[in-house]
Amino acid sequence: MRPNRFRQRLDAGLPTLGTHILSCWPTLVELVGQAGNYDYVEYDAEYSPFTMHDLDNLGRALELTGLAGVIKVEQTQWTHQAMRALGSGFQAILFAD
Repeated sequence: MRPNRFRQRLDAGLPTLGTHILSCWPTLVELVGQAGNYDYVEYDAEYSPFTMHDLDNLGRALELTGLAGVIKVEQTQWTHQAMRALGSGFQAILFAD
């Protein structure tokens, strides 16, 4: 399992910088990672269409770039989407309410 640098920074009281995306296009995550300015990417699954295969592709892009992935899941699908996102490589879940 890869280290969760996002969690390590939070535990140490250090600031983190992330960006918010609505597209499930993995190349976007790669571009954010190549910029070298961010610690994490938050994918808003609550307001954007995606398939379970899209989560796998985003997870691979996150691992490739070394970014932490945060996903905001829809309230009615919390359990399924959260478990699937963790299996895809996301390292944090944001539950919408």
